[in-house]
Amino acid sequence: MTDKKLRILIADERHEQLLHIEKLLNRLDYYRIAPIRTFDELVLLTSSATQSFDLLIVNKALGVPYGIDMRQFCRARPHIRHALFYDSPEPSLELMLHSPDQPVRACLADPPDAGSLSLLMSIIDPPAQWASLAALSWLHGPARQAR
Repeated sequence: MTDKKLRILIADERHEQLLHIEKLLNRLDYYRIAPIRTFDELVLLTSSATQSFDLLIVNKALGVPYGIDMRQFCRARPHIRHALFYDSPEPSLELMLHSPDQPVRACLADPPDAGSLSLLMSIIDPPAQWASLAALSWLHGPARQAR
């Protein structure tokens, strides 16, 4: 079950790419999405103490004209919890499996597809521990008779 309250920010200069990623997220039942097209908008939205984002999905090239490394930018922004960078020459995943409260930082060589977004969301928004047991009929069987 997805957390309907997750706030997601997508940043890319290409409008078509923004729409594509937003549709992929919608298919995964995420709808609190803000698409933006400029680095200035990104700075503005992530500087506010009243707004925070659970996930930033950003084209790494967005900061290049400003001499900004997007990974460093995100580390310096406490209002960005997790980040996915794409169009990156050095794909990687920074994830500490022993500490699920740590932020995830992932880099993809290409824009995210349905599979990579699904995998990322399963890491940052894992299903409830007992959600899969709800469908088991023996849990919902007839009440035990009093002895």
